[in-house]
Amino acid sequence: MTTEDLDLRPADIQLLSTPDDIAAFFASLGWNTDEKAGARIKQSASALGITPESIARTIKHVERLADQENGGLQVYLFELTSVTVAAVRALSRTFRDRAGKYLLVLTSDYETIDFVFLERILPPAKGAGITIKTVGIRPHPLTVNRRNPDIIALRVLRRFTYTESDADAQADKLLSAFGIAEWSERLFNNRALFSDYYLQERLTQSPEWSEPIKPLLLKFRELYTNVRERFIGQKEGVVRSQLLEPAFDLLGFKPIEGKSGGDPAAKPDYRLYPKDSATGNPLAVCLAYTWNRYLDGKDETRDTETSDENPGAHVVTLLEAGEASWAIVTNGKIWRLYSAKAHSRATNYYEIDLEEVLAMADPKEAFQYFYLFFRAPAFIPKEELYKGEKRTVAFVDKLIEESETYAKELGEKLKARVFDKIFPHFSEGFIENMGGAEYVLSLPEKEREEKLQDCYHGTLTFLYRLLFLLYSESRNLLPVTEVRGYWEMSLTRLKAEVAKHAGTILDEAPEKIKKAYHGSSTELYDRLFKLFSVIDNGDSDVNVPLYNGGLFITNPPKDDDSPEVKNSRFLRNHKIPDRYLALGLDMMARDIDDKTQALVFIDYKSLGVRHLGSIYEGLLEFKLRIAEEKMAVVKGKKTEEIVSYAEAKKDKLRILTIGRGKNAEERVLKKGTVYLENDKRERKATGSYYTPDYIVKYIVENTVGPVLAEKLDALRPKLREAQQTLKKERDKYKALGGAGDSPENQTYLRHRHLVDELFDIKVLDPAMGSGHFLVEAVDFISDKILGDREGFLRAFPWNPITAEMEKTRQTILSEMEKQGV
Repeated sequence: MTTEDLDLRPADIQLLSTPDDIAAFFASLGWNTDEKAGARIKQSASALGITPESIARTIKHVERLADQENGGLQVYLFELTSVTVAAVRALSRTFRDRAGKYLLVLTSDYETIDFVFLERILPPAKGAGITIKTVGIRPHPLTVNRRNPDIIALRVLRRFTYTESDADAQADKLLSAFGIAEWSERLFNNRALFSDYYLQERLTQSPEWSEPIKPLLLKFRELYTNVRERFIGQKEGVVRSQLLEPAFDLLGFKPIEGKSGGDPAAKPDYRLYPKDSATGNPLAVCLAYTWNRYLDGKDETRDTETSDENPGAHVVTLLEAGEASWAIVTNGKIWRLYSAKAHSRATNYYEIDLEEVLAMADPKEAFQYFYLFFRAPAFIPKEELYKGEKRTVAFVDKLIEESETYAKELGEKLKARVFDKIFPHFSEGFIENMGGAEYVLSLPEKEREEKLQDCYHGTLTFLYRLLFLLYSESRNLLPVTEVRGYWEMSLTRLKAEVAKHAGTILDEAPEKIKKAYHGSSTELYDRLFKLFSVIDNGDSDVNVPLYNGGLFITNPPKDDDSPEVKNSRFLRNHKIPDRYLALGLDMMARDIDDKTQALVFIDYKSLGVRHLGSIYEGLLEFKLRIAEEKMAVVKGKKTEEIVSYAEAKKDKLRILTIGRGKNAEERVLKKGTVYLENDKRERKATGSYYTPDYIVKYIVENTVGPVLAEKLDALRPKLREAQQTLKKERDKYKALGGAGDSPENQTYLRHRHLVDELFDIKVLDPAMGSGHFLVEAVDFISDKILGDREGFLRAFPWNPITAEMEKTRQTILSEMEKQGV
């Protein structure tokens, strides 16, 4: 058995055009495909218990390609008439109650091949306190273009290589590999530590990016020559001395050993200092492992010295110790960077597969993504000029700060564009569908105001539906990577279609959209409304559970006049024509790149819920208006105001302009133009509903904080008492030879009241805008009770509260199973 992933190339995937090719592919990866031994056998739908006739009819051919440990982990190939999400879900349910773990290979024509790993959702381990049945199966798909597999697909498929000691460990490796498919970029894997847009667009324009790296690249290539052959099966000490320490030297570090290889103590393997000094706090701490050791859990295959160690948990302990605010975790092949400033210290990291990088034909760009982040100077603060002022900051700290700054600036730009253009534009589209501005202006004043008010609230709901989708799809909270399912109807696909028609030049986009989309058709709106319905009601065929919070109501009940139902009724009865919708969506989805001046997609993943909330808060003080005559934008006492053009001229008000000098044009609104203003005729948000972040945090810490501290102090002795009860129950259980109910469940039943005692805290926001105060309160309470850094319950390994939370989690998973997602 190999311990190394096979170095797959595109040509290896291009060969996969028959069942024999697929079987040979898995055999080359170390899987057992021996027909004589019964590992590879032809099957039938009926033999596998595939009972839905609608699915069974689509199966042209099925066989088991590989079998590990007599059913412990199996690979099945299905040739289907059409690979659909419905077929994937149905096949997944077929294997739900079968023993073992499964990887499915699905195809209809071998042009595209779907690899689907079935993650079994298990009940809590025995002793968790509450008995719940197995919940089900969660499919993780990867769709591969056979003729042109991309670098991410190859990265995932390489990790299919059978390298682990048993089937369970290999299944864990497969699950981790499919996680890469969801998060990885072409040249790096950024697990929400930095902004992807900043790394791909801004960093490449920085002075650091232009630094010469060829000499160092050549030295690393020399160091990594025949790296697999040299270090496979070697002890950690050999990998350290012959690979990692020379690598640290090339990166400019002076590594000081914190513990010897194989020492399981919760200390860093190295403290990394600059070469010219080894005093004070290190630049970073390091966890070093044997070559290609699994970094997301235990590893009994490659690590014979610290096999039980979980690097992800271990690095949190090191960062909490406070010696350094950065940690490097490496097995020689994979290099990871962790930060104490990350929202989740265990799961937010930046990762480079250095072996993969150095094996590229032209590794220069990819190597820069390694070198700039892992070299010693990246951690050394240096003086620089920032926005006209001097500051001292390390490169990696600057990346985090500027990723956050980018997100903030992006949020502010988006907010301004929503006020100035997007919201009025969508409203104008609805008004056009209602009969046009002239028709609305002809209505009696009361009726006109009612229609404009309905349009305002309907547009606000529509806008927030789009923001929800843009944000959720960017973070893979919706299954947008499932190209045969949800992606087909996704906003990601729709915005890409519009962008293709619009082009990348800002001034040309509106006219191109006008030519591409009709002014009376509502096909795009109908597509969106179908997507809204899927979010509202759920749809197992596209792997989406129902979101019944009220935002996406698409079938409003007749006898309900609540605000959200009235808004949904408006959106059902009125539509935005394609030409309006396409341009509005493009304005929401793309922005000008500061460097290239081309339209690029906005990185919604970089935004936080606070940024989205501020858009909502800013709109609350406005009303929708239609210009009854020519209007002018003038300088008011506090902000811009909109007045009649005649009034502005008569009172000699200062009319604002666009452009300068001879090219300056007055900012005017033609009759019939839709716009936003507040009761004071002001056009800009005043911030009436907005409270700055630092004030919100201060309020929460000083109002919720003392109440929670008192609650936790009172619970501490009661939880110790629960631990004593558990000890007695375990002794009793042992004395009875393991008969009867579990000690954990008995203890849970006796101390269940502690759950209510903890969770009876009530937090009121009497002037709620977007709910930011409540979100901050929830985050604060969660961190204090469950957080990695200071969570109260960390002192009680077993307690009735976490048992209750596990019960809730299992209930949610069970509900997802009922929904078929």
